[in-house]
Amino acid sequence: MTKDEPSGDSVAPEESVLTPEEKREQIIDSIISAPVDAVERVYDEIGGSIAHSAGGALGAAAGVAVGGPVGGIVGAVVGKKAAGKLTSQDGSFIAEGGPSAVGAYPHLHRVGDLLFVSGMGPRTPGDNEIPGGPVRDAEGTPLDYDIHAQTHSVINNVRVILEEYGSSLDRVVDVLACLIDMERDFPSYNEVYAEYFSEILPARTTVGVDSLPSPIAIELKVVAKA
Repeated sequence: MTKDEPSGDSVAPEESVLTPEEKREQIIDSIISAPVDAVERVYDEIGGSIAHSAGGALGAAAGVAVGGPVGGIVGAVVGKKAAGKLTSQDGSFIAEGGPSAVGAYPHLHRVGDLLFVSGMGPRTPGDNEIPGGPVRDAEGTPLDYDIHAQTHSVINNVRVILEEYGSSLDRVVDVLACLIDMERDFPSYNEVYAEYFSEILPARTTVGVDSLPSPIAIELKVVAKA
């Protein structure tokens, strides 16, 4: 046997003895670290002309390019990294999944490390329906409504906007809540609110108002960390 010949009990390269699960973890780890440069290159090419929502589009395109179950992982990672890069500057942001505005305002405005979410009501995006029903009809006649459903919906609207931007409910630091009927609605609103924020414990102010711009019973204005 010459010096360069392997012995009969030589060990195979490490990757050949990895279990399928270990190989899968290696692949996923490499995918998660890989998209950064790709996102940087794309952003440098198209720069500020791209909309904030392009993070999701970039993620979807990357996922399709890779294909299969791994493509889904790639898409999620690229989308999150791209969105983070595209929303790192001060300014306004309009979420694709947020409810339509009833005036000239964005869903949120970033200043430094803080996100100021505009007053949000419970209207569902797209159809503008009010979960739990409106508080009055077109003629102004008062109607019965479900404050539980409206409170869940308004908090979900805030969640959707924050998550689309790259933040989340657990990064909320301040809440201003407006109720049109404090005596009737506060206990139920307070109960639903606790389901989301009892562990986060942001600062909170709840005020009673005569009415809101649309026939809703509750509106939330939120400040969160980016």
